[in-house]
Amino acid sequence: MPQRFTKNQGPGAFALITAVMVLVGCVKPGALFIQNQDTDSLAVHINSLLPYDHLDILIYEDTLTQPLKAHYRLGSDRHFHLPCAPGDKIIAALADLDGVLTEDKIPGSFSVLEQLTMNYADENPDAPLQSALASVSEGQRCELTLLPLLCSVDIGNISIVGDSPLLDPVVQLVGVNAYARVFQYTGFHPTYTLESPQPLKYPLMMIRDIPFDIGNTPRMAGVRLYCYPNEDEDGPGRAGTSLLVSGNCRTEKRQFRIPLGAISRGAKICMDVELKSSNYD
Repeated sequence: MPQRFTKNQGPGAFALITAVMVLVGCVKPGALFIQNQDTDSLAVHINSLLPYDHLDILIYEDTLTQPLKAHYRLGSDRHFHLPCAPGDKIIAALADLDGVLTEDKIPGSFSVLEQLTMNYADENPDAPLQSALASVSEGQRCELTLLPLLCSVDIGNISIVGDSPLLDPVVQLVGVNAYARVFQYTGFHPTYTLESPQPLKYPLMMIRDIPFDIGNTPRMAGVRLYCYPNEDEDGPGRAGTSLLVSGNCRTEKRQFRIPLGAISRGAKICMDVELKSSNYD
């Protein structure tokens, strides 16, 4: 797990970062901002299980005020050398952020960058936002391991206990965390959750049809949904993320809810589903 760097923020930090982090159109790869004296060279290696199209590297001085020293816009390379100021550094990487952070729009200190928040409704599962942090001493090589915020839920075999099949079935995630901080790795307890895919750019992240009626014999659904991390589980005053399976059974509409438990960042959940009366919602 990446080392965290924290600093106290005022109550308006989340609102501020939403207003400040305005994204604009494309520029050529290279240095968007660099403030150097006695330029050093930083060797960077990127680890990622997922492909990515572009990468933003932000370099902050590891001092009390943590000021921004350089911002680079790069392609999909995994190994590179970057000019930077000498001294200890905090390196932040963001892959496939939907746009480009320009010189006048990036946070001038690391403590502000930490509050950068992503909206689940804006995610693209084919090119998910990924991020990484590293603390690097002068002269050290920097290795960054990118991790997405998005978590996947793969539904394998699905069946129902009982005499009647579930017709025209639909699977949907509910209680989905709506927002997450880009450089957060633990402590995901949502303030807002989504129950409908209506605001999503890619609604199929959250809801899909099952292409067959569900009967007693398990059949492979082969469906993948996506959510944000949510460490809350169902309980008094808390609602975790759940899988909701709905359809028609005889003459009535039926829904079955399966809690997914605590979901960590970048989790990959694989599950077979057996619908039974204890899951009936």
